[in-house]
Amino acid sequence: MKMALSIIGLIAFIYLLAAIPLSITIMDENLSLSIRTISDLVKNYVTGLLNGESFTYQEGKNRTYSYLQDISAYFFTSLRYLLLAGFLSVLIGMLISAWYSKSKREWVKDMIGFLGTIPDFILVIFLQLGVVFIYESTGLRLARVASRSVDENAYLLPLITLTLIPAIYLIRTLSERTYDVLSEDYILTAKAKGLKKRVIYINHVVRNILPFLKADLHKVLAIMMSNLFIVEYLFNIRGLTAMLFGGTMYQYNLIVNTLFALVFLYLMVYWSIRLLILLLERVFAHD
Repeated sequence: MKMALSIIGLIAFIYLLAAIPLSITIMDENLSLSIRTISDLVKNYVTGLLNGESFTYQEGKNRTYSYLQDISAYFFTSLRYLLLAGFLSVLIGMLISAWYSKSKREWVKDMIGFLGTIPDFILVIFLQLGVVFIYESTGLRLARVASRSVDENAYLLPLITLTLIPAIYLIRTLSERTYDVLSEDYILTAKAKGLKKRVIYINHVVRNILPFLKADLHKVLAIMMSNLFIVEYLFNIRGLTAMLFGGTMYQYNLIVNTLFALVFLYLMVYWSIRLLILLLERVFAHD
């Protein structure tokens, strides 16, 4: 019952969110929201589901395209970036958090903390300028600063941007959990028995921080999804966000369908990373 109410609430929220820009009017410095407009937009969309009109969109003058035929390329582009960035964030976060929790090098901690405060769009600009500067100085082309076409996507810089901020978040949170785990009596007993640090970490620490990783997974994905809008726009990547902002006019059907696609994208990435965590639990599940 709770799941059904959540799904209904999500659908209603998407319908309402997509309709708000078309239902707001400003006259004589007064802002008004037309409930009638929202109702008509939702009604027309639901009716269009039966005859297929809700799955069409316009681009240019009187040029109509099928959303279902075009969405797959945009969807899998965003999925590819998010999956790679998600897996890298989890693995990097787990590896560095073990060292970070016991490191006494304060300058490294300060640097990681500073990187976590840099806004994503500033990070993108710095990365692009850095690559251009190196190319102009040495002639060495490290990476593409933007995607020139569907077949020539930029990968390195977008992945760095999508991975860095959630990885730093995981390093901070998991390092605190790692520090707590290392203070437990069974860890102290393992140290007293002369077990190596690597063995202790593999057999005891990892499996005890994985539950905390699962608990923070929604926060990590929220960071990545918000970064996706900036990354795809600034790197000219034809992902799902390009469907939202790439049109010449605001189209209710297009926005609603793309918002649903973004929700489905979120769920696919979430359960893919949950599967990765499940595999890690199986690998490190020692008695």
